[in-house]
Amino acid sequence: MTISPELLSRAIDPPRLFSPVIPECLIRSTPEEFQVDEIPAYQPTGKGEHGYLWIEKRGLTSPELIHRIIKNLGVPAKEVGVAGQKDRHAVTRQFVSIPKRFAEHAAKLNDENIKVLFVTAHQNKLKTGHLRGNKFCLILRSPSGVFTAADAQAVHDRLQTLATEGIANYFGTQRFGHHGNTLVDGLSLLKGTLPNDHWPENKTRTMRRLVLSAVQSGIFNLVVAQRVDDGTLRTPLPGEVVIRRQGTKPYILPVDGPTENVIPAGPMPGPEMLLATGAVDDMERDIMSSLRLSPKDFQKYSRLTSGIRRKMIEFPEEAEAHLTDDGAIQATFSLSSGTYATVVLREIVGEVKDSGTLYEQTGTSADNDGDDE
Repeated sequence: MTISPELLSRAIDPPRLFSPVIPECLIRSTPEEFQVDEIPAYQPTGKGEHGYLWIEKRGLTSPELIHRIIKNLGVPAKEVGVAGQKDRHAVTRQFVSIPKRFAEHAAKLNDENIKVLFVTAHQNKLKTGHLRGNKFCLILRSPSGVFTAADAQAVHDRLQTLATEGIANYFGTQRFGHHGNTLVDGLSLLKGTLPNDHWPENKTRTMRRLVLSAVQSGIFNLVVAQRVDDGTLRTPLPGEVVIRRQGTKPYILPVDGPTENVIPAGPMPGPEMLLATGAVDDMERDIMSSLRLSPKDFQKYSRLTSGIRRKMIEFPEEAEAHLTDDGAIQATFSLSSGTYATVVLREIVGEVKDSGTLYEQTGTSADNDGDDE
């Protein structure tokens, strides 16, 4: 299936809310300059049948980390639990759960890429989604020299603005693959034009999930982009689906319903997704139609695309920035699970050059599996 270059570009590089305060920066010059700490949904109690390993990894994807746990500790694959994925070109810290009987040998994992920082226990296995968010510590470097104290102050001030006013909660470009190929494959799969042998048989289910998620994400980005253009991103509209700022449950906003602390929730289509009504529903369907899709196209793959709503706005927390001794800017902030650090940077910097992405495109790094969100 073909998609117009303009529409593809709009999904991958949607409009911003703010003008940049610095023209460009380079991130991930080294893995140590992109650090991520998971913020668990709960703290382990120290008691229970599941060992919780707080692991720091460098230069590994999460699947590579899990493979080493399976190989070095002999843990059955189905017994390894993680709350979220973390990408390769970074230093990341996260909990991994394994049966407690294997945890006493956790030191076997330690090497130049993995450090087990401490071991504790809990009564349940970690599962995807057992995650409140991620805390980021990023080093921004100037491609043309060094940043000034004024640059660092401008970045700090913008972060404070974003913490108050929020960001458009777009999916980052890495969600869509190199030049958007993941999104294009997903559209082709939904319309039945993707060859059956497009992927190796042992990877078909994983790739289907990936490309279909890219389509859902593309639709979401296009809806949010429309709201940004209309100036209604922060204005909950009657009949649309919303989520309370501190909540998770979507509901339809009544005509005279209160809008304070209520966030518009964009579509990730699927048969279980709560539908908007009226003009909002018309707009969302029009955007799907622009991709030659309708809600029924997602029914065939309902197990992979059940459908959810996602907040259109998110608010960085603990946000600050300062100038380092060598003329870089250190930016720190915390984000809810699923929100992209690079999307925050888009509202600060004109052009973000990502060394991690460059390595992936030249074949010297594994695919990004998500530490940016």
